[in-house]
Amino acid sequence: MHARIRIPPMGTAGHIGIGPPRAREGGSLMPNRHHVAATGLLGLCLALTTAWGSGEWAVAAGVPAGDVRPPVASPTEPPATGEPEGAPEPGPMPEGFKRIGSAENGLTVAVPQEWIALDLSKDDLEEGLRRSGLTGAAAQQARKSLQTLVDSKGIWATDSASVKASPNGFATNLNGFCQAVQAPSMDQLINETRTQLEQLNAKVTDAKTVRLGSTEAARIVYTFPTNGVDIHGTQYYLPGSGKTCIITLSTDSENRQQLFDRIGRTMRLA
Repeated sequence: MHARIRIPPMGTAGHIGIGPPRAREGGSLMPNRHHVAATGLLGLCLALTTAWGSGEWAVAAGVPAGDVRPPVASPTEPPATGEPEGAPEPGPMPEGFKRIGSAENGLTVAVPQEWIALDLSKDDLEEGLRRSGLTGAAAQQARKSLQTLVDSKGIWATDSASVKASPNGFATNLNGFCQAVQAPSMDQLINETRTQLEQLNAKVTDAKTVRLGSTEAARIVYTFPTNGVDIHGTQYYLPGSGKTCIITLSTDSENRQQLFDRIGRTMRLA
């Protein structure tokens, strides 16, 4: 039987999948076959805990047992192909957007000007939370979860107006980070990510390879039911030399896919 996966309660979300793999017998590091896909589940976890600030989604989703812990890539593995030589081009900037991220984060992406954006390699987390529209327990849980992105020098952005517009109080949001994780082939990455999401009762509606500038990436679109609410998500996996960068976009609105695709097309390695 295949190993099943478990995401810890949201109180420990800040520790999911970050850091080196655990030592196994003889002290050797045993890479997880689903290492990149499992790293992507961290993005989903962060998307939900920073939008609602609740751990109830994990219980409602019936998350099975097992571990999600993407390992650091082995130095003996060849680097992923597809990253352009020299400094990558930043990509087109849609009108009314702003670019966030830098070489310090490992990636950049453009989001609407009105979104609250944090570069967690340098920006003040508390100030960002104050501007995000999250309050009370939701802000407290988001603070805990975003510490993972601080540790990974990630980026986070949210449409603060969406919290009031949503009947569920859900904040449409983006998180992005890079990990020293070796990406498999695009087909394998897509298949493994689909499997991981479906094990969490998510419905994958589109999964394919796309071009982001001169680099090949994977685009996964899915719906994740939790607490009686369908969360619509889109993930982009962009491999580079010795790293894989992931952005996760999440909303409870049914009409944000076109916006998510405009955002995703601006993603670049840095």
